[in-house]
Amino acid sequence: MQCRMEKKAGSYPPLRPLIDGMQGHNFVLPDCLKFLLECMGEEESLDFWDIAALTGDTVAQVYDRFPSDRREYCVSGYLAGRSYMAYVFDVLGYGLEYAESRDIAADPARYREKVAAFIDRGIPVLAVTNLRAVPGWESDVGTHALVVGYADSGRILKLLVRDTVVIDYVMPEEPPLELAFIGEKQRQVSLAALYRAAILRMPYWLTLPEREGKCFGPAAYRAWADDIEAGRFEDESLPLWENYGVYVCNLATSGGLPVYLFRRLAQEDPALAELSRLGEEIGKLLPTETPAGGRSLLWIRLEELGGGMDMQQVRLTMGDRKKRAAVAATLREYADRLDRVLELLQEGLCCLAGESE
Repeated sequence: MQCRMEKKAGSYPPLRPLIDGMQGHNFVLPDCLKFLLECMGEEESLDFWDIAALTGDTVAQVYDRFPSDRREYCVSGYLAGRSYMAYVFDVLGYGLEYAESRDIAADPARYREKVAAFIDRGIPVLAVTNLRAVPGWESDVGTHALVVGYADSGRILKLLVRDTVVIDYVMPEEPPLELAFIGEKQRQVSLAALYRAAILRMPYWLTLPEREGKCFGPAAYRAWADDIEAGRFEDESLPLWENYGVYVCNLATSGGLPVYLFRRLAQEDPALAELSRLGEEIGKLLPTETPAGGRSLLWIRLEELGGGMDMQQVRLTMGDRKKRAAVAATLREYADRLDRVLELLQEGLCCLAGESE
């Protein structure tokens, strides 16, 4: 894909579809980052799944005990902000300037000019917000988008929100929006180093503490199971998709830990061949349709129990105490498997700790 523009100021580059659900690209930030890397000339470096492992999105399940606040149902959606984004850009080897809403409100002219300068170079700017704050953004959830153009000297941002859909966003004086500007390449990061970083970070994502009702990893499955048994989803006034279905979509997208990284790292660094065996052991605990991948058996089991992605069926299941108890038991059993995965990770990752590129 050619991102760099040879076009008039304010226009945006040829766009490829963002968040391609047909490929399972359901987490927005990884695809936004992939787009940014393409525009920086790194088309072949990392794919969506590599980046989604680095961001934690394919590693840790999430669950919110409270009604959906419309942010993206994944690690990057729940943790979105300056410190999280600084980690992500650093591990990719890039600098970052992050502007919070108060920064933009304090000096709007500076940030209008900065956005315009990036766009005129053919480099999008990452926007962090909530779809409720952006008129015309039609989706169930939304946290991340890409600024791919501007108008009226930067007072209007053209946001790529999904597919090739671009909407105009008129920046208010105090915008409920933050901006992440990718900086210069700070260091060259090999694939082996990126895979190593992703694997070493897995225990962290899986053990994140609960934040304002938002749970991660094994704790997410257990909180979800508790709410199912307690009858939360019997309430017909509670929209099911954004409060239940999204979490099935999360686990279906992830398919468990991205165990392929263990094989890839062993291929990149033969001295770490033992990690392939660790990945195989983890894969046995979090099985998929075939050893090479496919649908997770957890997703298949939930569908069999009437607790999958058919919300009409889920509504019936949640109204039956015996049936919903079976769904809850399946989620708790998977949480127990993740506990064992954590033990294996803690035992097996000592060979990576402290290694430098």
